[in-house]
Amino acid sequence: YAALEKGYYRDAGLDVEILEAKEGQETIHEVVEGRAEFGVGTTDLLLLRQKGEPVVVLAVILQHSPLALLLRKDSGIQTLHGLAGRRVMIEPHSAELFAYLNREGVPLHTLELPSHTFDIRALREGSADAMSVYITDEPFALRKVNIPYLLFSPRAAGIDFYGDNLFTTEEQIENHPERVRKFREASLRGWRYAMDHKEEMIRLIYDRYSTRHSLDHLKFEAEQMELLMPEIVEIGHMFPGRWEHIASVYSELNMMPRDFDLDGFMYDPDPAADLTWLYLSLGILALLAMAVSAVAIKIHGLNLNLRRSENLRMEAERIIQHDLKSPLSVILGYSDMLIAESDNSSNLDIYRQIHRSASQMLEMVSRSLDIFEMESGDHILARNPVDLTLLLQEVIAGFSRMARSRDVQIAGSVGTTLLENAAPCILSGDGLYLKTMLENLVKNAIEAAPAGSTVSAQLECPENARQKQEFRIVLHNEGAIPESIRSSFFDRYSKGSNSRGTGLGTYSARLIARAHGGDIRFSTDEKLGTELIVVLPRA
Repeated sequence: YAALEKGYYRDAGLDVEILEAKEGQETIHEVVEGRAEFGVGTTDLLLLRQKGEPVVVLAVILQHSPLALLLRKDSGIQTLHGLAGRRVMIEPHSAELFAYLNREGVPLHTLELPSHTFDIRALREGSADAMSVYITDEPFALRKVNIPYLLFSPRAAGIDFYGDNLFTTEEQIENHPERVRKFREASLRGWRYAMDHKEEMIRLIYDRYSTRHSLDHLKFEAEQMELLMPEIVEIGHMFPGRWEHIASVYSELNMMPRDFDLDGFMYDPDPAADLTWLYLSLGILALLAMAVSAVAIKIHGLNLNLRRSENLRMEAERIIQHDLKSPLSVILGYSDMLIAESDNSSNLDIYRQIHRSASQMLEMVSRSLDIFEMESGDHILARNPVDLTLLLQEVIAGFSRMARSRDVQIAGSVGTTLLENAAPCILSGDGLYLKTMLENLVKNAIEAAPAGSTVSAQLECPENARQKQEFRIVLHNEGAIPESIRSSFFDRYSKGSNSRGTGLGTYSARLIARAHGGDIRFSTDEKLGTELIVVLPRA
């Protein structure tokens, strides 16, 4: 609707009519059978492709499927396994829900599966115990009448399907490539506008297109949809690995063969040119490379000698750093005593400067020694239960003064729950090192954030021990990482021009994450800011 109303289709030279799907109408068949040129469909597009239908996905709108199971909180069912033997309405094209039930060990043959009425009254009146819904839509009806509810999402079991998918046919791409390209670009431009101007689009849809939902319902839908479109991923982006994951889930249910070839299924807006000439050139170069191999062997020998020298240098550096800790501790002790006993304001400033400098140097030495142990593999993690919720609270509280001094806000949450109201999130790990990792990352985020902005720290925690999910900590600030250090962001001594730190923060943070079997990655953009994602395995 946004692309149509804002003239994006018109600007692209396209005359577009939007046809709202009727209840029971198969959007995919409307396009395949030629009654429409483009459509928005589910991941069942993959099943049709496997059966020989010439469908091609142009772009992914929702990075996560909104499909879930909804039930009343007072139904007496508290877990997914409680659905065994119950009446569950599941709509067509809901393979991910069956895969979810199957993967969690719920016997599918025990379920009563009445026809889906697509009416929330089935839950309100008790004719169904649970029903498949879009989390962007049906839950609003229960919320409106103050009926508490539960949602079970396949994402909890690691089944992460795409949501709405813009698609067309091979014929359209072959015969009208420019039209397809322009339609895709204008549509995505419209989606971006809609997400940036939600209130305007809600009013537009209500006033001009559909009064099926109230304004409050449309606002609820927009809020929930935003959760399915993470800012870190550009609208329209799709990843072959995710489609392979979806194909593997379909294979689990015997809906398609394993190792299905995705070639041609995903649209490439920038198709590669014919590179035959390049491959021929590479073949010639390969012959030349054989002549160079002898030189490479010689260089390899030299590198071994250099590596031995580097190891000796690092060991000497470690010994020197260790020996520095004692005199630095003495300096700190004496400066503490001088500060406590001084009654001269000018001398007091000097003593405090001595204390600050010695503290900073001791921190650098201690951090370097820790890093050396992790690099060499000598450090043994103390695996104990660690409450990441509490740990994140402590770190944010510790940096609150620093943030205020820079006019920066810090907001923490576990999922969509505020940190202070969130339940414990328990990980088996080394609490001291995990806290150090978070401190390094939060401190860097605050330093990089512009004045008047907010640094957000969101913890994603698996809900129960049966799930094989990972822990994720997502830190976002509105500043972009300078282009000059992006490629070396996790290297030793890498820091921005405004940083006063040691340059070891992100380096040591990633070492700690990897020591726990996890990792850290980032994305950065001048407009969207920077997002750091820490991934830690369950054990």
